[in-house]
Amino acid sequence: MNNPFDEDRKEPIIPEYNPLYEAEMQYLGAILKNKNRMEDVRLTSQSFSPAWNHGTIFQMLKFAYKKFGKEPDPFNLAVMVDHWGEKIREAGGVSYFAKIHASVVTDDITTFRRFEQIINTAHAGREMERARMEIANSGMSAKEIREELDRIEDIAQRTARGNPAADIASLFAEHKKELRRREMIKGEVTGIKSCSDDFNRLSKGHQKQDLIIVAARPSMGKSAWMCNDVFASTEDGTAALMISGEDKSINMLERMISAVGRIELSRMKSGQMRESDWNRYILALEEIGKRRIFIDDTVSPKIESIRAMVAEMVKTYPRMILYVDYLQHLTTNEKFRSNAEKYAHISAELKKIARDFDIPVVALAAMNREVEKKQDKRPSMSDIRDCGNIESDGDVIILLHREDYYDASSRRKGLIDLIVAKGRNAGTGTVSMVFDKPFMKFLNITEEIRKQRREKDLAS
Repeated sequence: MNNPFDEDRKEPIIPEYNPLYEAEMQYLGAILKNKNRMEDVRLTSQSFSPAWNHGTIFQMLKFAYKKFGKEPDPFNLAVMVDHWGEKIREAGGVSYFAKIHASVVTDDITTFRRFEQIINTAHAGREMERARMEIANSGMSAKEIREELDRIEDIAQRTARGNPAADIASLFAEHKKELRRREMIKGEVTGIKSCSDDFNRLSKGHQKQDLIIVAARPSMGKSAWMCNDVFASTEDGTAALMISGEDKSINMLERMISAVGRIELSRMKSGQMRESDWNRYILALEEIGKRRIFIDDTVSPKIESIRAMVAEMVKTYPRMILYVDYLQHLTTNEKFRSNAEKYAHISAELKKIARDFDIPVVALAAMNREVEKKQDKRPSMSDIRDCGNIESDGDVIILLHREDYYDASSRRKGLIDLIVAKGRNAGTGTVSMVFDKPFMKFLNITEEIRKQRREKDLAS
């Protein structure tokens, strides 16, 4: 008796013998036979040849594993048919899935990796041929050609063997070298300087390979903080790449000019600048122009494009830092069923950028409205919107909080707290700064500032 889900199916064209077809069958079969192989996967649905429906089948297996991964058999065909009956029929029907399962010779990891390499090499070859045709027919610019080749290189490296586990004794020499480097650094900052002296003392600066999350409610001052931090971090020649998915680059520049030149932002916005403002404006441009600051204000930037930009920039500026404003504005080429899954992927990719390129990544993040319901309004990590993986991926998590945002009569008026809620290698605590909002300026609290605040009966 025929399976009803095999009726009217799109029968795959099965070649007499094709090494790539066999590799894809064995690869998918190994996953069907051993669900734990899904944890070892380094391919995407695009990796499979368009000649067959294996990319669609891989995507279904990936979704099934995410949904039913804790079950003994997440790829039970009866359950999968209930969820993806039409897609299964289009991919060849239940009988084709059974054929894939039956084709498996072995599911051991060595063989699995060998088939994975065959599939990925073929994918890179198809992309190279497609790029060659595009270059020949459309006259791509040098920049576009370079980006396309970088993308293909990323595909080719997808199945490259990672670094083997290191014998801990082999790290001794590298660690001694790092200690000597730290000894030569004057002051307390061993990483990249932030705009807060107190935070620098706590964390020793933004450290390489760290993902630093800075979260706040809207209008709390997180974009202004980023502009101040970018200016501070580039003082020693460090290059900064700013990704501004929320605001235009000209607005980010205005915030920085306001802070550096001590010009009221409202005067620039209204065009009512005084002569003294123009003098400070010129000086601010000179100071900012000396820094290696780059900004991209693409709307809804893709994490894959950000990675490509960093890969290109780090070749010229090995000492660099990435700023993202803000995480929940980022998008991806991957498809997900929920925002939580999407942002989990994006935060993991930001962490991967930090590790792969040996740079600090500072990502602003939005908070949900739940914080507004608290009596003291002080945020916690759980208040970060879609926070699950963001909370775990972040090496350092800073929560911005201003009492005067909620209570204009507060004695802490003009102060902003940087609540370091997580510090993987830095510890936790709260450091405070003055937020001079008209000038978008974050100031360290000096003795002079403390004295001035005491005279006004304000806390410091």
